[in-house]
Amino acid sequence: MILTNLSSKKRMRNILFIIFIIIVLLITRLVVIQIIDYEKLSSMAYEQQTLDRSINPKRGTIYDRTGKNILAVSSSVETVTVNPGNIKKEDKEKVAKILSEIFELDYEQVLKKVNKRSSIETIAKKVDKEKTDKLRTWMQENNIETGINIDEDTKRYYPNNNLASQIIGFCGSDNQGLDGIEAKYDETLSGTKGAIKRHTDARGGEIGKEGEEYVSAIDGNDLILTIDMTIQSIIEKHLEEACIDNKCTDGGNIVVMNPKNGEILAMATYPSYNLNEPFEAYTDELKANWENMESKEKTEKLQAVWRNRAIQDTYEPGSTFKTITASAALEEGIVTDIDKEGEFTCTGGIEIAGVRIKCWRYYRPHGAESLRQALMNSCNPVFIGLGQKLGVTKYFEYLKKFGLLEITGVDLPGEANSIFIKQEKAGPVELATISFGQRFEITPLQLVTAVSAIANGGSLVTPKIVKEIVDSRTGEKTETETKIRGNVISKETSEKVLSMMESVVSEGTGKNAKVAGYRIGGKTGTSEDGVNTNKYVTSFLGVAPIEDPEVVMLITLYNPTGEGGHQGGGVAAPIGGQIFSEILPYLEVSQGNQDEIETAREVKVPELTGKTLKEAKQIAKEAGINIIIENETEEVDEEVAIINKQTPEAGILINEGTNVYCEIK
Repeated sequence: MILTNLSSKKRMRNILFIIFIIIVLLITRLVVIQIIDYEKLSSMAYEQQTLDRSINPKRGTIYDRTGKNILAVSSSVETVTVNPGNIKKEDKEKVAKILSEIFELDYEQVLKKVNKRSSIETIAKKVDKEKTDKLRTWMQENNIETGINIDEDTKRYYPNNNLASQIIGFCGSDNQGLDGIEAKYDETLSGTKGAIKRHTDARGGEIGKEGEEYVSAIDGNDLILTIDMTIQSIIEKHLEEACIDNKCTDGGNIVVMNPKNGEILAMATYPSYNLNEPFEAYTDELKANWENMESKEKTEKLQAVWRNRAIQDTYEPGSTFKTITASAALEEGIVTDIDKEGEFTCTGGIEIAGVRIKCWRYYRPHGAESLRQALMNSCNPVFIGLGQKLGVTKYFEYLKKFGLLEITGVDLPGEANSIFIKQEKAGPVELATISFGQRFEITPLQLVTAVSAIANGGSLVTPKIVKEIVDSRTGEKTETETKIRGNVISKETSEKVLSMMESVVSEGTGKNAKVAGYRIGGKTGTSEDGVNTNKYVTSFLGVAPIEDPEVVMLITLYNPTGEGGHQGGGVAAPIGGQIFSEILPYLEVSQGNQDEIETAREVKVPELTGKTLKEAKQIAKEAGINIIIENETEEVDEEVAIINKQTPEAGILINEGTNVYCEIK
């Protein structure tokens, strides 16, 4: 009896202990659920009990500098999704059928989505309201109120198609910027997504409209660019014509910048592409072969045309770079009087460290020259000599001051840096070639930025493409900062170099860029595109008006193979003159010489090819133009020598007194 009582008590204690352990475990679990895992479980419960559909914000509009011309805008479209669990089993097939018909989709694929065991499936993105209205009508007629969602969305649209394509860039299907301004300012333009939150019952069914919460999207901010749509249109027109007329196999680019504040007024690359169809073939030749091309080849072709070559590709600037060497030499006092006659002598070449480097006109040396004449004649030996007097250390100091050893900092993606030999490895020959613009590479924008420092009195300004940012909620405008990176040269040096550049256009190799009534400065350039490629880059660097520069322009044409040749003075300078004649009046730049305006007239270039040199000179004289024979020697017989090439070609309108460059055989 006693043993039985003891055994019962022991069992009771054990039971009580087990109950205690269970209570402790339950309390512990309750603490974990209610306190430790509270946020995690609440979030899971919320997700289980709600169906969230995102609402895309309207992407900010991109305007040109006037704030009126639209370059990129988001139009209203709609996105269709389904909640498979909320579509009745007997309705699934007819829902899939109507969705596939309206949106021109594969029926089997749509049916698969409608039958899925998931909370939400996307059927069609960015469709026109015309199509979704058909769906709304069908839903009403068939008494289907749940399971099909039609939500607001936006689609990017570029009203000017190809205009400024490499600057603006484009967006992907999710409205994310993929290139150009669209990519660089994606966060500013994209805005904040909204949402429709709809509560569900335990089975996942909708609890009617009363369980719905709407969170508005916040639209992206607008951008006002520094680009002027009119100037952009002008340079794109002339760039395309130049590349086609001169058969530039590798295209070209033009940059126009305000040297005072770094605002890029226009920037074009040829060929361009349609921003509304960025993944499609962009030339007739490509369109003919597009379907037969491999995916990899297509990608390579597209990536090539998307490139903004003015900032992403480097090239040898050639003689346009002599403006930098001249500036450094004047600033250091190596030359003080730019008009001192006979200060330099061109003998057709110069020997540096046992290597003879020729002048481009080695066959008929320039002889005694002042610095002004040397720049007008684009005489290599003079600038080689200036480089040697400056020395490697001092020359590289000026390369750094002019911002040529680092990227410009322009607010566009993918900017490339220059390619120079390291300072410690630069010997006399390397310094000599750098001094007249060869055997190193820079981007077109780096050169425009450096020359802008000459044009504005000596300040290195960071180029920019965005002028203002407009808040989408308040309309408040925030102007982007003008950044001055430092002082490069004195105002006195600036004025001297500008004066010499004016002489290049008025009397020298850039004479084809003259525009009646305007004081224009410039420098022509011709360089090799790589070593032993037999390809050339021809360019023209222009500044206007000289008395108070408002525009710096660089025209760069890659591998011109047309009959006009590849010399900067004959190919690129005339294009510079044509562009200046259109954009300077548009910018309301005042004209300087009224007498010149009244007396200057345009003449048509006569046909000189096939004529003897004597006949050609007479024809040129009667037409009121100057004829320059690039390969003329003292022994030439004018009655026997035949003109076999001329630049510009016959029929082109030029100013009276302009040079026409010819070659004889």
